[in-house]
Amino acid sequence: MAKRSYRQNCALARAADVIGERWTLLLVRDLLVGPRRFRDLVRSLKGIGTNLLTTRLKELEAAGLIERRGEQGYALTSSGAALEPAVLALVRWGLVHGPQNQPGDYHEDEWDLVALKALFQPQRAGNMDLRVQFDSHELQGWMQIAAGSVSIGAGRLDDPDLVIGGTIAELFTGGVAAESLLVSGGPRDLEQFTKAFAVRA
Repeated sequence: MAKRSYRQNCALARAADVIGERWTLLLVRDLLVGPRRFRDLVRSLKGIGTNLLTTRLKELEAAGLIERRGEQGYALTSSGAALEPAVLALVRWGLVHGPQNQPGDYHEDEWDLVALKALFQPQRAGNMDLRVQFDSHELQGWMQIAAGSVSIGAGRLDDPDLVIGGTIAELFTGGVAAESLLVSGGPRDLEQFTKAFAVRA
């Protein structure tokens, strides 16, 4: 079956032809954190089904948004990574205007890296230069703030300035003292880090 198209001479419609299918933006969200193997995507995109995931991956690969990188699995190309501002804008919209989470909704703690990046406030960060590792059973991921921007990734950083033994939710909205989650690094750096994001507890 041929892929459906809006067949409109409009940049938004043409973009929607590529990324408007169900699960596609969520797949991009996952790959914004870093390359993913097929089985990792099956787990995080709970409910997609392997046949549909295979179809979506083929479509995005054909569109030049993703590529296969050997054992790393699938990764965004520069064209796919260019979707990040749109994804972050939708995350911000969802946090303010979207419906509330429902009990039992599936959640991956790595998604909070994307949400936190969406809430980054460059003017608050100023000239901050900080490498932060989240190191817990639920989340192995990192953030780096430098030159007024923030980058994220899965896995571990070499020689981070801060190591936080908890998740992003625990740090910002978990009702626990931030200092109690600090594994290594200075409390002042931790305070400055948390202030760089527009997170409402």
